[in-house]
Amino acid sequence: MILPPIPTPFDREGRLDEEAFRKLAQALEPLADGLLVYGSNGEGVHLTPEERARGLRALRPKKPFLVGLMEETLPQAQRALLEAQEAGALALLATPPRYYHGSLGEGLLRYYEALAERTPIFLYHVPQNTKVDLPLEAVEALAPHPNVLGIKDSSGDLSRIAFYQARLREFRVYTGHAPTFLGALALGAEGGILAAANLAPRAYRALLDHFRQGRLAEAQELQKKLFPLGDLLAKGGVPLLKQALRHLGLPAGYPRPPYPAESPLWERFLPVLEGLKEEGWVL
Repeated sequence: MILPPIPTPFDREGRLDEEAFRKLAQALEPLADGLLVYGSNGEGVHLTPEERARGLRALRPKKPFLVGLMEETLPQAQRALLEAQEAGALALLATPPRYYHGSLGEGLLRYYEALAERTPIFLYHVPQNTKVDLPLEAVEALAPHPNVLGIKDSSGDLSRIAFYQARLREFRVYTGHAPTFLGALALGAEGGILAAANLAPRAYRALLDHFRQGRLAEAQELQKKLFPLGDLLAKGGVPLLKQALRHLGLPAGYPRPPYPAESPLWERFLPVLEGLKEEGWVL
């Protein structure tokens, strides 16, 4: 499966643009297997509870979708959890609590178990943003829970993907790191939840199909072609992704202030984007 982590459009003053959100989802959803709403590239941490609810009501996805959860405690998570259920989300994608992470201990397991008692969840390991590690021992302990469906691992650490395959064979693994997408597939990942899939969903779907059908030379060639796109997006983050989507005529809006509207990597990124567009890989 290929799921774009859809950006959340804000206007230049930082106000949620619900109509743009709906139109962006309608443009991306037909080209993918589903969506992730309010993930890292969806600026889930920048939204008020009221905005989360309004955005979900505006979207109305037709395909399976996940909803990101980046809270610190269960009381904070409860409202978002209920809203995701009411909207029909397949599952929550939950980062570990991070502010007091060093003193969590067994509390980390209790947090995820409590969420899983209420709704299906995927674990979310994204240390480049959370600045904390989701220990492999914790993943292994949580994996048997029937409502812990799998994990999105955006670290780019292929040794972790290998661990999931070796120790957690029924666990669903998605990578969030486009530069190592093919390597993750080779180590057992089921698919990708990739920022770059917002721009080139057909390309990542083709790469996945090549791999599944045993056309490894074609898969390797396409991975090489897509590497600069994923690599620069991993460095440029939300500002670069939204700038690229705006360049393509899609209503991605702007990052919420004080984050910059434009990326310093844009001049390097534009030729990569245009080259892939000329070859038919970009929206």
